[in-house]
Amino acid sequence: MRRPLAVLGLFTLLLVAGAAPARADTSSDQQQAQLVAQVRAMLGSQLADALAAQQQLTQSLQDNAAQQDVTRAKIADAQDRIADLEDQIARSQRREAELQRRIDTERAQMRSLARAIYVQPGSVLVVLGEAQSLSDLITRIADLASAGARAGKLKDKLASDLGDQRAERFKQQVARDQEVQLRDQLNVNLAQLKDLQAKQEAAKHQLEIKIAQTQHELYVLSTQDPTLALAITDELQREEDAIIAAAMQSVWTQVQLWSQSNSVGQIPTSPGHSTRYRFIWPEPSAQVSQPFGPSSYWFEPAYGGYPHFHTGIDLVEPLGSPVLAADDGIVALVGSGTTGYGNYVVIAHAGGLDTLYGHLSAALVKPGQTIGQGQTIGLEGSTGNSTGPHLHFELRINQKPVDPSPYLPPGAPSGFKG
Repeated sequence: MRRPLAVLGLFTLLLVAGAAPARADTSSDQQQAQLVAQVRAMLGSQLADALAAQQQLTQSLQDNAAQQDVTRAKIADAQDRIADLEDQIARSQRREAELQRRIDTERAQMRSLARAIYVQPGSVLVVLGEAQSLSDLITRIADLASAGARAGKLKDKLASDLGDQRAERFKQQVARDQEVQLRDQLNVNLAQLKDLQAKQEAAKHQLEIKIAQTQHELYVLSTQDPTLALAITDELQREEDAIIAAAMQSVWTQVQLWSQSNSVGQIPTSPGHSTRYRFIWPEPSAQVSQPFGPSSYWFEPAYGGYPHFHTGIDLVEPLGSPVLAADDGIVALVGSGTTGYGNYVVIAHAGGLDTLYGHLSAALVKPGQTIGQGQTIGLEGSTGNSTGPHLHFELRINQKPVDPSPYLPPGAPSGFKG
């Protein structure tokens, strides 16, 4: 990401003004006027950046509210499934109780029959003795045996049904516990979204204060010492940069929350996917204008112990050039704004990897869409914090920015896939 370095010219002018010998009042007045004009230009640039960041925060708050609505809907769905499963479990428990009661009844009847035969064996002999013929005797013996067999089969069948019912209830209980776990995680996600919303609203409020201060400085600039105005302007710039950096970080916070609610899992390899490299160059004919790592540009944020650090690589092709997905994945976020990343797409990949494609002139995909490696996901632009058409390509693993180079085909950008 790049910004104008007008401040360098202003510092040069200050040095010249401080080192030069006294001249005619007209020359001094001209220098003062030039200094005031440059401070005014800086303040105007800061005001534009702050207003743009305010717009992005407003969009982020709207996206956050939409994500909260989706999460609440998922919580309600999970709660409905929990209630349904609890009803099923209750019905299963009632069926188990009824089967157990019938089994107990059958066992009691069989025990009574066995006790009667043991205590009064003559009664069975009486039944058999009353037979009128050999055929009748055989029939009576068969009936007694058949009755005993039926009772035994019925008991076994009831026991089998009871086992099946208990297994079914166990599955329902497992499903219910999983839904409770999902609901609880969604409630955690919702709380995190609300916390992020509070931070975004606080940042927006801080920006409103800085905007008012910048507007005041513009108003009183003509009556203020230019050197003092420069110091105030520089301090405002640092404060606004910190707020804008926090606004950009909120993008990754929302990606993290999206990942917690949406499992990427294993994504099937798309046809033609590189067999040697995890990623391909998102712009195969580009020139690298800024690499990953420590930067000399004062506007890059601090990271990893460095005062200025570029968290991605910048690629330059003509305006409107297609931007390709570096790997298979699922679109997690599609955002827009006039500061920071500008128009951007974030793709979630297997293994906790996420890629961001920033400063697009247009995004051509939607959240939740499954993407194949090499698919066009947007067009190069110069939106957001940018001074010319380029693509900001960023790779994060478990939310930490890493150098994409080891994952890409070696050498300069190319169409090589391997």
